[in-house]
Amino acid sequence: MAKLIPGKIRTEGIALCVSKKVEILEVKDSFLYTRVDQYNLRYSLDDDAVFCSCDFFQKKKYCAHLAALEYFLKNDSAGKDLLAKMTEKESSSQEAQKLVSFGSLFLDKILLDKSSQQIRYELLATGQEDTYTGQFLWSLRICRLPDERSYVVRDILSFLRTLGKGGHYQIGKSYYEPIRMENFDEASQDLLEFLRGLAADYKGQDSPLVFPNAGRHLYFPASLFEEGVTRLMNLTSFRLEYSFYDYAEVFFQDLHEEAEIYQFEVQERENYFELLISEKNYKMLYGGQFLFHNQTFYQLTAEQTKLIKTLQELPIEQERVKRLQFDVSEQSKLAVSLLEFKKIGRVTAPERLLIHDFTVDFNFNLGADKQVLLDLVFDYGSQIVSSREALRKLPFASNFEREQQVFKAMLEAGFADEFTSQRPPLRPEEIYRFFSVLIPRFRALGNVYLSDELQSLSQTAPPKVSISMNGGLLDIGFDFTGIDQSEVDDVLDSLMSQKDYFISKTGQVLIFDEKSKRISQTLQQLRSKHSKNGVIQTHSLAAYQLSELFKDQERVDLSQDFRQLAYDLTHPEDFPLPKLKVQAELRDYQETGVKWLSMLNKYGFGGILADDMGLGKTLQTISFLTAHLTKSKKVLILAPSSLIYNWSDEFAKFAPDLDVAVVYGLKNVRDAVIAEDHQITITSYASFRQDVEEYRGLHFDYLILDEAQVMKNDQSKIAQYLRAFEVDRTYALSGTPIENHLGELWSIFQIVLPGLLPSKKAFLKMSAETVARYIKPFVMRRKKEEVLQELPDLIEVSYRNELADSQKTIYLALLKQMQERILHATEEEINRSKIEILSGLMRLRQICDTPKLFMDDYDGESGKLESLRELLEQIQGGNHRVLIFSQFRGMLDIIEEELGQMGLESFKITGSTLAKDRQEMTKAFNQGERSAFLISLKAGGVGLNLTGANTVILVDLWWNPAVEAQAIGRAHRIGQERNVEVYRMITRGTIEEKIQELQETKRNLVSTILDGAESRSSLSLEEIREILGISSESLEKKFE
Repeated sequence: MAKLIPGKIRTEGIALCVSKKVEILEVKDSFLYTRVDQYNLRYSLDDDAVFCSCDFFQKKKYCAHLAALEYFLKNDSAGKDLLAKMTEKESSSQEAQKLVSFGSLFLDKILLDKSSQQIRYELLATGQEDTYTGQFLWSLRICRLPDERSYVVRDILSFLRTLGKGGHYQIGKSYYEPIRMENFDEASQDLLEFLRGLAADYKGQDSPLVFPNAGRHLYFPASLFEEGVTRLMNLTSFRLEYSFYDYAEVFFQDLHEEAEIYQFEVQERENYFELLISEKNYKMLYGGQFLFHNQTFYQLTAEQTKLIKTLQELPIEQERVKRLQFDVSEQSKLAVSLLEFKKIGRVTAPERLLIHDFTVDFNFNLGADKQVLLDLVFDYGSQIVSSREALRKLPFASNFEREQQVFKAMLEAGFADEFTSQRPPLRPEEIYRFFSVLIPRFRALGNVYLSDELQSLSQTAPPKVSISMNGGLLDIGFDFTGIDQSEVDDVLDSLMSQKDYFISKTGQVLIFDEKSKRISQTLQQLRSKHSKNGVIQTHSLAAYQLSELFKDQERVDLSQDFRQLAYDLTHPEDFPLPKLKVQAELRDYQETGVKWLSMLNKYGFGGILADDMGLGKTLQTISFLTAHLTKSKKVLILAPSSLIYNWSDEFAKFAPDLDVAVVYGLKNVRDAVIAEDHQITITSYASFRQDVEEYRGLHFDYLILDEAQVMKNDQSKIAQYLRAFEVDRTYALSGTPIENHLGELWSIFQIVLPGLLPSKKAFLKMSAETVARYIKPFVMRRKKEEVLQELPDLIEVSYRNELADSQKTIYLALLKQMQERILHATEEEINRSKIEILSGLMRLRQICDTPKLFMDDYDGESGKLESLRELLEQIQGGNHRVLIFSQFRGMLDIIEEELGQMGLESFKITGSTLAKDRQEMTKAFNQGERSAFLISLKAGGVGLNLTGANTVILVDLWWNPAVEAQAIGRAHRIGQERNVEVYRMITRGTIEEKIQELQETKRNLVSTILDGAESRSSLSLEEIREILGISSESLEKKFE
C-alpha cells in the first residue's frame, strides 16, 4: 500500500467506502479481487500487481476506487482481517522465496548462455508530473534478463547502497540475489554512476530533495536536469507521461524566436498602437529556468524568465489573447521592447516600428571662461540629428536604449542631457578623472573629438627613460615632457607611490599612463631606490627584467654597456668561450654551460647549474675553473661525503695540473690540510659545518656547492653558515633544485645570489611566471632528451607482484588499525602523531618487501622476493649487469644472500660505507667486476657514476620521484652505450600503488619555474589519507 494518492482523490475514495461501494469478491493466491462502484479492482501488497479497470487508473496508476479499497482495509473490521491474512501470507512467502531463490540462481547459471551471463539487468525510466509541486518526478524499474517483466525500484537510495556493497537485492517475488555494477547494461551503468555522484552531493537532510517520497522517485536539480534526463533517455525504455501524452523521447534547446511559444503582433490604430499577445500551452519548471512544450524542454535565460513571468501577470481576454495599448509618443520605447519580445517569440509590426541604429559624435571644446563645451550629433546614415526636436520628428524608431545610455553618460559627466551642453571649468584635481574615467566612457559609446585647448589641460605622454651602468648598480633616469627639472624628483615620488597623476606648480596635470605605472611597479618589486635629479638606482641583477620591461618601447635610451649586459644574460651561447685547460672534449651544450658560467663570472653574478643528472655538471665546472683560475685565486667545493673523492678523481682525470686537496677524516687531519692553503679545497657539508671557523679565516674567490638541494631548508645550520660565509662568487650544482616546494629554491638563491629575490614571505606569494622571470638568466637547465639525442633509450617497466597469503594477513591487520586510528582522530590529533603515522606507513612498505624486515620470527613467503628471483634469473640469462636500490638496508642484506645462492657476486653501498670505499667499488664495477651493485636508495642517489650497469631495479618506491630519478641517472648518463631498463617493483592492492600515483603528481614540480612548473609541499595529511584508502565519504560519515 505504498501508492502515493493525492488528497483530493483519497477524499473521493473515502466517500465511496462510506457509501458501501466496496464489494469483496474473492481472495486467491496473493490477490484480493473486488468491485468498487461497478469497476473491477485487483489488489496486492505488490504495488506493481494492483489494477483497476477505470480509465483514470490506466493513465495515473491510481484512482478513487483504489483509495476506497485501501480505506476499507485500514478502517473496516472485515477489511483489517483480510489485510492481516494477506500480510502474514506475504511474509511467509518471502521467507520461502529467500530459500528457493538461491536454487533459481543456481539453475540460471547452468541454463543461461555464457555470452549473456555478464549483462543480466536493465533499468527502465518513467517520468510523471507531481500533483503537489507540479515538477516532473522520475521512477526506475529493474528488468532481470531474459525476463520481460520489470519491477519498481522502491527505494533508489537503498538500491544504490546495496549495489555499492555488492549485496543481495529483492527483485519482484521470484529473485533475491547479489547485484553488481558490471551486470547492468552500459546505459544503466552510466546512469547509476551519475546517481551515485548525486547521492554523494546530497546527503543527510538534503537527500529527500533529490530522492523524494522515501527514495521512490528521482528529482533532478535544475543544474543537472538536462544531464540527468539525457541519461534516462539512453536506457532501453524511457517514457515521460504528461497531460494526455506519453513521450518516448524529449529534446533540450535554448528558447528562441522560431519556437513560437509566444506571438506578438503590433497593429497601428488612429491615435495609438495596439499589441496583441498570444501564447501556446506550456509548462514552467524550476521557477522558470525550463519551459516544456511539444516534447521539448526549453532552457531560459534569467532575462527570458523575467519577461515571461511579467507577461503571465497580464489579464487574458477572449480567445487566449492579451491586449495592450500604447500612445504614439511611446513609439521608440515600444520599438526597443519588440527586440526583447523577439527573444521569446515571433514578432510582427509596421515598418516604422523597426529600430534604426545610429553612431554618436561627441565634440568637446574649451569655452572662453574655461568651461567645457559638448556638442552631440546622432548619425542615422540617411539623416543627421543634432536637436531634440529633430529626434522627435524622425519617421522611424530610434534605438531608445542607446539614446538613454548617451544621455545618462552626459549627466554623470556634469553636462545636461541636451544636444548642446556645457559644464563648469575643471579643477586640477578633476582633470585626471575627466580624461582617465569619463572620456573613455564616451569613447565606448561613439566617436570623441577633443580640441587642442582642452587636451592641453593634461599631459599623458610617457617619460623618456635612460638606463646606464654605474659599477654594480643601474642608473635609471626619467625625463617628463613639460615638467621643470626642479620638479622631476617630486614627479618620481608620486609615480613610485602608485599615484595616478601629478599636479605641477603651474597647475598642469601629468597623468601617468599604464606603461609608466608598470615601470613603477617593476622597480618597486626590484627594491629600487630613488636617488636624485630624476634617477632611480637598482642592482645590476635586475638587468634582465628591465630589458624585458623596456623591450620594443619608444623613448628609451639604453647605454651600450647595459645593452651588452642584457644581451649576455639572454644569449649565453654567444658569449666568448675562454681558453680551456682541460683534458676532455666537451659537447656543444657543455661548452654553452662553460660560456654561461664565464658570463656570470664577468659580471660578478652567481648561478645554479641545474642540468639533468648525467649531463656532466662536474666536467663543466672543472672546465670553467681551468679557464679562470690563477695562482692567487682559491676555490672551495662542498659536496655530500659520498662525492668528495669523485670530485678529486675528476680533477685528476681532466685537470691534473691543478692543486687539489680533499679535507676529510679526523679533526686534526682536516685542520692540517686546511692550513696547507691549497688552490682547490674539496670537503663535505658535514665537515664544513664542523670546520666553519677555520674557513672563515681564509679568502675564497669561488664557492662551488654540489648537490645543492642539501641547502633546501633555509633554517638548517649549513644554510645559515653559508649565508654568512663571505666569498666573491658562488655557483650551485643540482639536477633537482626544487624537490618539493618553491621555498627550497629561495633558500639556495639566498646563498648563491643574495639580493636577487624578495623576502621569503613575498617570494612564496609570487606566481610561477614571475619567479621564472626573476631567476631565468641565473639558472642553466638542460634535459637529457633535449641535448643528448645519441644517449641510449631509457625503458621503464612497472613489475607487479602479489602479497603472499602470510604477508597479506599481517598487511591488512596493520592497514585496518591505521585506517581506524586516522578515521576517528581529529585533525589536531593526527598532526601531533604525524611522525608515528609516517612510521606506520614505513611498516606497511616493509611488509610489501617482507615482514622479516621487522619480525625476526617471520618464516613465511614474500611475493616481492619471489618476483625478484624470477627477474634476476632473466637478467642472469641475458648477460645484464644490474643496480638494485632499496630504502631498507635489511632488504639489501636479504637480496645479497639471494644473489649469493644464485651464484652472482655483488657490491653493496649503504649510508655507513666510507666515501673512499664507494669510489673504489664504483671503479671496479665499471671495469666489469661482479654482476650486481646493491645501493641504499638515499645513500646512493647522488654523484655515483655507474655506467657499467644497464639494468636498474627499484625494489621499493620512494615518495619523491626526484630521488628515484637520481638513482636511475647513475646508469643512464654520459658514457652509457647500451639501453637502460628500469624495473619498478610494485605490490598490487597496497600503498605502493598509491605511492606510484603520488609520484605522478609530484613529477611536474620543476616545470614553469625551471622549465615551466608549479610547486607543492611534501607528504600532506590529505595524501596520507589517500595512501591509506580513506575516502572523503568515510570522513563525511564520521562527522555526520
